Amino acid sequence: MGKGLVAMIVIILLLGGVYVFYEYEKRAALQNCEISLADVRVASIGLISAKLEVVLRIYNPNDVTATLDRIDYELYGNGEFLGYGAFDRSVDIPPHSFRLVSSEFTLDYGGALKTIWSALKNGDVEWRIKGVAHIDTPIGTLNIPFEKKAS
Repeated sequence: MGKGLVAMIVIILLLGGVYVFYEYEKRAALQNCEISLADVRVASIGLISAKLEVVLRIYNPNDVTATLDRIDYELYGNGEFLGYGAFDRSVDIPPHSFRLVSSEFTLDYGGALKTIWSALKNGDVEWRIKGVAHIDTPIGTLNIPFEKKAS
């Protein structure tokens, strides 16, 4: 092999390593991010279910952009389990900034809904979200559990 080819391979490997490190740093930065429940609001009411919009506020205190790949969560209203939901989009959060991410949540009529229906109509619900933020990295997935309340 010629010296030029070896040099080219070394440069490609170095650039690949820098890229992998940068992507890992973006995702690892999410471990320090602050996730809070910004809002849960009624989007629509149907015959068999209601659609809620669940909004999370994610603040990035880091000096590097943080990347969130997805979140799986459980939603509770006034202490009652209402169901499972997910945020399925990848979101970049710039340094020292915040992003709002939202998810549509289907609330079936029955079960726990009966116990919080009047509170939901009056807007007097204490919400709790319990979930895991997933960050995909070249060396595996980082899972960051969280639990937040809002009223």
